[in-house]
Amino acid sequence: MITKKNKKLDDAILIKRSNLPLCCPRDNYMKLAHPKIFLPIEKSPDGVIQCPYCSTVYRLIEDE
Repeated sequence: MITKKNKKLDDAILIKRSNLPLCCPRDNYMKLAHPKIFLPIEKSPDGVIQCPYCSTVYRLIEDE
């Protein structure tokens, strides 16, 4: 069986729970790309969310 790698998940920006709430764009990252919006990543069943403006993918991870 061949499985395709999900490139979006491979390129996802990892966000720790201690860094919530998540907003996009983040500090010093695509600063003027679009208006600042908050993304409810903690409500996502798989812990992954994509920004509707810039398509940046974020993945929620547990704090170490």
